[in-house]
Amino acid sequence: MSQQMNYEEGRGEQQAPPFNNYQSGYQQDPFMGSYGQKLSTPVDTSRGASVGQRLALAIVSICMLVPLSGIVLGTTASQDNPLTLIGGLAALGVICITIMVVNIAFSWRR
Repeated sequence: MSQQMNYEEGRGEQQAPPFNNYQSGYQQDPFMGSYGQKLSTPVDTSRGASVGQRLALAIVSICMLVPLSGIVLGTTASQDNPLTLIGGLAALGVICITIMVVNIAFSWRR
C-alpha cells in the first residue's frame, strides 16, 4: 500500500483575504501600535509630597515608634542601674528626634 498525495484537494481552498483592508470595512485603530497607555497624570515633583503621602508617613512613623519605645524601655527597665534608665531615655529621645527629622524633611515644601 503506497500513499499518494493528491495535490488537487488543496487547490479548491483559497487563502482568505485579510480582514484589515479597506474593502472589509476595518478601520485602523490609532492606538494599535502603542505598547500601553499612561494611567496616571504627570506628577509635578517640585510641589512636594501630597497630603496622602504625608499622612501615610505619619502613620508608619507612629507604628514604628511604639515597638521601638517598648524595646528600649523594656531593656532598660530590666536593669537595676539608674544610668541604664538614663541611657535608655536618651536612646528613645534619639529615636524620636530621628523620626521627627524624617517627617519634617519629607513634608518640606520647596
